[in-house]
Amino acid sequence: MKELKVVAGILVWNNKILCVQKGKVKYDYLSFKYEFPGGKIEAGESPAVALSRELQEELLLQVEVREEQYFQRVEYQYPDFHLDMRAYLCELQDPTISLKEHIHSLWCEPEQLRELDWAPADWPIVEGLERRGI
Repeated sequence: MKELKVVAGILVWNNKILCVQKGKVKYDYLSFKYEFPGGKIEAGESPAVALSRELQEELLLQVEVREEQYFQRVEYQYPDFHLDMRAYLCELQDPTISLKEHIHSLWCEPEQLRELDWAPADWPIVEGLERRGI
């Protein structure tokens, strides 16, 4: 079975968290779901460097991600692949983004996160944020 190693950014600005919505994608069970922005780790990249690159590519957002911002690892078995995701908590100084790969974005209060239709692998991050009171 295919394994994907990915990173996700929990982007926080003014006590709100950025949530982005996928459009129609290859696997219908992930189409139109919300997720934390990020993407695949390329060969030779550290997770932190991969996340910085992905945020630039997907959102035109310049963020220097550091290893000490590591928040949580999620492993999730989808029907077609296994996902190994590392999430990083990043405080932003500027909330300005441009959506390049997503159809919608929201800045949510932490207590609003449960109202969204998340991709299954992102739910453990939502729960981790709740447990830590973020």
